[in-house]
Amino acid sequence: MRAAFFLAVLLFPLPLTAAELHFASGERQTVMIELYTSEGCSSCPPAEAYLNDFRNHPDLWKRYVPLAFHVDYWDDLGWKDRFSRREYSERQRRYAGVQHAHTTYTPAFFVNGRLWRPVFGGEPAADTPTVGNLAVTLKGNDVEATFQPAGSDPGPLTLHLALLGMDLATQIRAGENAGRRLHHEFVALAQNRVAEEKHRWHGTLPRVDTGAAPSYAFVAWLSRSDDPAPLQAVGGYLPAP
Repeated sequence: MRAAFFLAVLLFPLPLTAAELHFASGERQTVMIELYTSEGCSSCPPAEAYLNDFRNHPDLWKRYVPLAFHVDYWDDLGWKDRFSRREYSERQRRYAGVQHAHTTYTPAFFVNGRLWRPVFGGEPAADTPTVGNLAVTLKGNDVEATFQPAGSDPGPLTLHLALLGMDLATQIRAGENAGRRLHHEFVALAQNRVAEEKHRWHGTLPRVDTGAAPSYAFVAWLSRSDDPAPLQAVGGYLPAP
C-alpha cells in the first residue's frame, strides 16, 4: 500500500486554478528555515511543533519561509515515514559535504544554509543582506521565475521548486513514537530543479496526488550548483484544487 501511495504521488498532477499567481521575495534575503526530520525520531516532534507554529506567524512568506524535509535514514528503525525521500537525506549530506555541518542527524535545522540550533519560542536571528528580488509566476502547474540581483551577477543558478503539504497528521504505530499522533506542516512532498536559461527559469510544479494533503503551499529558491544553501527564496499558499 505504501508503494502504491508513492506511485500515485509521482504520477498524478495536482490541478490548480488557471488564474495567474504572483510571488516576489523583495530584495532582502528571505529567512529560509529547513527542518530535517522523521516520524521515526522521538526527538523530532518538539522541533516540528516549533516549525508548525510559523503557520500563524505574521511574517510567514514575507520574512520566513519554512519547510520540512523528511529523511529516509530512519525508515529501517521501526517505522517507515510516508513522507521520507532519499533525495532529502542526500540534500542534508550535501550540507555536510560543503562543511556547513559535520554530520547528519535529526532533528536538524538550517537557516539560509547554515546549521542552526533553535531556542524554542524564539526566532532565527539570521543575517539578511540585500541580494535581489526573486519573482515567481504560477499558472496552473507552469512556473516562470526571474531574479534581479542587487549587486554583481551571481553566475548560473538553479531554481528549486518544492510542493508542501499542510494540515497533515499521522498515527504512529511502531518505532520510537509508537502510539503518538504527529501533526505536520510545511512538509516537502516533492521537489523539482530547473536550470537557468538567460537569467530566467521555466518549469512545472512537482507532481503529487490531489489527496496527498488537505491543503498545499509551495517554496521556490535559488542556489549555486556547488552549494545547496539558498541565495533567495519565496513561498506562499496555493489555492484549493
